[in-house]
Amino acid sequence: MPLKDRGKIKWQPAHFMPEHRAMLRKLEKEQMAQNKPLIDEYELEEYENKVHYAMEFAYPLKVKVWREGFFCEYKGRVNRLDSISRKIYLELESGELEKISFDEIAGADVEE
Repeated sequence: MPLKDRGKIKWQPAHFMPEHRAMLRKLEKEQMAQNKPLIDEYELEEYENKVHYAMEFAYPLKVKVWREGFFCEYKGRVNRLDSISRKIYLELESGELEKISFDEIAGADVEE
């Protein structure tokens, strides 16, 4: 009579503690994070000009943003600019309003 074995289950690591799983997820996320790109003032000025151009002619704008070690891309129309706090209010295609700081911008393209 053959023994009924549990197979691979008995050889898997013991991930039974929620704190352990959370710690592993956090560690993996930290390893995947990227450094903030260095952007000189000429590139920043170019991005600002593209944002102003897109706002003036109501063109869609694609913005690459660096937040907490990861890059995100947003596409939408510039709703308004706040020059005091240096933020862009971008109305996304889904209708949501996204606040983007000029310090977070890693790239901008106007789609005509």
